[in-house]
Amino acid sequence: MNAAPRLLKVVPSRILALDYLRGFFIMIIIVDHLWRWPNLFQYVSGRGELWVSAAEGFVIISGLLVGYVRGYKNRHRPLAEVSQKLIKRGVILYTWMLITTVLLVTASWMLHFKGNMAYVPIAPGDWSDLAFSIIRLDYVHTLTHFLYLYAIFLILSPLVIWLFRKGKAWLVAIIAVLVWGAGVAFSIEWMQWQLLFFVPAIAGFYFESILRFYRGLAPLTKQLVRFGSIVVMAITVIAAMATVLPNVPGEYENSLFGHDPLTVATVLLSFVWFIGLLSLFQLTMPFLKRWFGWLLLTFGERSLTAYILHTIPLVICQLLFSNFDNIWINSLLAVGTIIGTWALLKIPGINRLIPR
Repeated sequence: MNAAPRLLKVVPSRILALDYLRGFFIMIIIVDHLWRWPNLFQYVSGRGELWVSAAEGFVIISGLLVGYVRGYKNRHRPLAEVSQKLIKRGVILYTWMLITTVLLVTASWMLHFKGNMAYVPIAPGDWSDLAFSIIRLDYVHTLTHFLYLYAIFLILSPLVIWLFRKGKAWLVAIIAVLVWGAGVAFSIEWMQWQLLFFVPAIAGFYFESILRFYRGLAPLTKQLVRFGSIVVMAITVIAAMATVLPNVPGEYENSLFGHDPLTVATVLLSFVWFIGLLSLFQLTMPFLKRWFGWLLLTFGERSLTAYILHTIPLVICQLLFSNFDNIWINSLLAVGTIIGTWALLKIPGINRLIPR
């Protein structure tokens, strides 16, 4: 008996809202990786130090889409075919993690940066230590750190999709929570973050049933869900901003909302902020299409390409420009890095070389 939810036509704008939101997360990640403060973007990104960051949102969307596209929409295709695509993509992303880490570490060893670059905990020129650290996953460069997480999740996804097909999504949820607990106990990062990938994958597999349930609600109830999620998200974001921004960049610590380990509060608030942001983006879609579609949709549709390529304008910026305390100069540098990444995405045939 097929446990998959019954087919229901999806409103295209909902999927489009996910692409815009993913593009927004990529833009915030670029700004936070540049690490030029103060700048105007800090009032949106919180310098990457808020209780929840854009990274969590990006992982949630990735899991949601794997569950929807590879799980639900491909549910009638042979599992071997779907598994092959997922594993192949995971291997490709792992390969690009290796390539970018080696290139970025080499640049850090050989070039003199005027701006801030991520700390490399390996002695300059110690290539053997670098090689073994990367292979063991002891070290991955901060600027493309997400690639190794995504690669692991994709390689594990065929097992999860098999359980979906067996009607055991409940078992996926239990396993995800248990693995998260083990990850916290043994300080294994990917085991903690998989919770933000595979729980949304369950929602992705039942995405159309969730939409059907939502559309069946009374109009007032739907408005309360939509605007209530936006209000709760906005209030908690403002509270986080008020708590974080008065501190010196890089010095804020919070034991309740943390990433090392990834705490329960962070996981729960990640889902709250994601739902609120998705509701907000859905509500403001006409405005976003008109004024920011050229940027957000380009980033959202080719998010991994943008994630890999953003290292190029970022490295150039850190090579050419010293650190400034001027908010306007820093804001211009952030805009330049974003536009530089967007321009690289427009190179013809770029996705034949770098994965989307």
